[in-house]
Amino acid sequence: MVEFGKRLQQECAQHGADWQSHCIDYVALKHIIEKEKEDPPDLSVNSGGADNGQSAGASIAYYHQSDCLLEAYSPRSLRFQYALDREIEKAVLFVLREQGSIAAELDFLAVRRSSLVDGVSRIVSGVESNNVHIRAALQEELGKLHGGYAFAARSVLRFVAFVDLNVTAVRKILKKHDKITKHKLSYAYLSAYTDEYVDSHLDQLYNDGGLSSLVVTLKRAFKELYHLELELMNMKQSAVNQKNQHRRIKSMPASQITGSHFERQQTVEAPPSVGSDGGMTLITTKREPLLQMIQMSRDKLKKNTNYMDIVAAQALMFAEPDDETEAASSASSEMTGSQRLSSLLNLLSTFLYMTNYYIVAPTCGQYAARVGSDESMAGIVIGMTPNAALVATVLYGWWSNHSYKSALVFAAACSFFGNIAYALALSYDSINLILLGRALNGFGSARSINRRFIADTFSRRDRTAASAAFVTAGALGMACGPAIAALLSQLVFPHDSKLWTVETSPGWVMLCMWSLFLIASVFFFEEPDRTHIFGKKSTLELAAKNGEDKFLLRDDPFSGELESVCEPPIWRNVPVMITLWVYFILKLALEALMSSSPILTRYYFGWDAQATGFFLAFLGLLMFPANMIVARLSHRFEDREIIYSSLVAILCGTVGFICYLPSKYTVVQYMTFGICIFISTNALEGPNMSLLSKSIPRSWAKGIFNTGFLATEAGTAARSVGDVWITLASHVAGVPSLLNAIFVPMLGLVAVSLFLVRRNYNQLVEEDDDDDDGKSK
Repeated sequence: MVEFGKRLQQECAQHGADWQSHCIDYVALKHIIEKEKEDPPDLSVNSGGADNGQSAGASIAYYHQSDCLLEAYSPRSLRFQYALDREIEKAVLFVLREQGSIAAELDFLAVRRSSLVDGVSRIVSGVESNNVHIRAALQEELGKLHGGYAFAARSVLRFVAFVDLNVTAVRKILKKHDKITKHKLSYAYLSAYTDEYVDSHLDQLYNDGGLSSLVVTLKRAFKELYHLELELMNMKQSAVNQKNQHRRIKSMPASQITGSHFERQQTVEAPPSVGSDGGMTLITTKREPLLQMIQMSRDKLKKNTNYMDIVAAQALMFAEPDDETEAASSASSEMTGSQRLSSLLNLLSTFLYMTNYYIVAPTCGQYAARVGSDESMAGIVIGMTPNAALVATVLYGWWSNHSYKSALVFAAACSFFGNIAYALALSYDSINLILLGRALNGFGSARSINRRFIADTFSRRDRTAASAAFVTAGALGMACGPAIAALLSQLVFPHDSKLWTVETSPGWVMLCMWSLFLIASVFFFEEPDRTHIFGKKSTLELAAKNGEDKFLLRDDPFSGELESVCEPPIWRNVPVMITLWVYFILKLALEALMSSSPILTRYYFGWDAQATGFFLAFLGLLMFPANMIVARLSHRFEDREIIYSSLVAILCGTVGFICYLPSKYTVVQYMTFGICIFISTNALEGPNMSLLSKSIPRSWAKGIFNTGFLATEAGTAARSVGDVWITLASHVAGVPSLLNAIFVPMLGLVAVSLFLVRRNYNQLVEEDDDDDDGKSK
């Protein structure tokens, strides 16, 4: 593979001195990065050796104009930043110059095209005679105009190629800077492009507004020239037919020239089709090849600039960049009161589900025992919820394409009736009623709806904050569930009651909470406006009616087919498959730790539901510091580095968690290594999903069955497998050996995951074509 720097130099050399003098100097920027790594920068020296009379102090003042950049940059990177800014400025000014030159040429051609249209119209309307010399002059002018527009189209092709080459250069040099140095600049530098309050040269490179205007002008011109040439050909053919008919009639006997015969001759002898004569060939075509080449180049440019939109992944939400129009999206700052309330109800849904999921953990084992089953059924009781959620995720993924409110109300109603069944199971002495209640709670899992609501409703600028709120709501639910169960265990319950006990109280409490949520959703939840995604029907119909829908900016209809041919199958994408596997393992380890806690702590330490509930609540609260630490580390380390380190921590935690001497297994050992496993798994989730979002093929980032859906299903399946695993292990090995029966195989799975990550470490990077680091490390 040719290194990108050499390829850039070769392409610039092929296009002449203009490209060579205005294209981003990728090699020079690489030298600055390497020098920055070797030597500390001298702020008194002009950055990059630029002979422009400006000192580094001037560049510092320059960066004060962009606060968001200055806060993220360090003085060590100032030389590189300033040099990169100068290179981008040089390229952008050339882009503006070329764009203006093409626009001026198209304006000149438009005047000539207008004159040609007037000339053809005069002949068609009969103002001027259908004279062969006039037609020939018009035909000659049309040929010259087509040549002029073809030249302009080729200029647009070169223009797009220049922009694409420089966009790639910016992306790759920032990636190389982050890889070689300790200061991560990509996110902060590119954020200026997405910040509407900060002016940036990147706006010109990544915004194709001017380019789209040039393309629309070319489309209309080629279409008009094609129809004008058809008019000229028809007029020429008509003149030839009339001349031939006149000669034929003149040579016929007078007795044969009758009206009926003449009409019959006209009917039988239809005029030949355009092009039947060897001299009548079209200059223009219905589908101009140059326009198709421009569309392919633009598609490539769009795919390149989409990298700038994938800077982080939050809560398994994968943006659909082709479907989003920021100007029309509903920014949170413009939300009405009812829309804000709808957003709050959306977050409350995931909070209640996570609370409902974990509130039964401390007492489900003894609940199963009270209805005549075995305490080891605790895993099955908890696992019924993720089992049902596997099906619910598919259902709600489809449902949310049509309506949020009805899907959310249905999910809440399932949880409502599920808690009734769970709370009444003791009165009917039925383990099946417990399992039914937990299964209905699984259908109350509206997390796929919650994620889709945020992705469709919030603008790209506000989506990060909304995603953080979503993660926080889930973490609070994970902590509040066991905490509420622990508080309920402190209450005094009637000894002869089967309706209100320590085991049934979680069902009644959650029933009340879901009742309030159900009422609020029915009366106050408002369907969001998603016209920025699906478009306004009236607008699309009007465009189609006027015949202008073909001029709307959109992808080539065959681009999806071409991508599907070029892209390898999803199972051959190493980063995607590794991250999905790691996600499954981390959720499996987390579920095994949380769901087995009531049984293990009761056996080893004699803890009751209250102590176990407080311990699980404490674990849930540890998510917040864990996520804060990962957020800070993500600015200094790559995703794969954090993934590898987190897996090592999980491995060490599992080794320490295993029981080697049952008589000497202590609370300190259990809590210390349990906390290690919990923090490590939560720390692993963020960078793992971030890498997944950066490495997915474009075709798998859209629709219902996208990678976000696969990740959700993988996590839910892991919870289900973990709960079944606990039940089987308790039946096969018994409670005394339950801990090792769960975590010794878990140790093997974590070790396998660590081996896979290490073996494929060099491939665990975001999808990037033609990387200048052509050789594997």
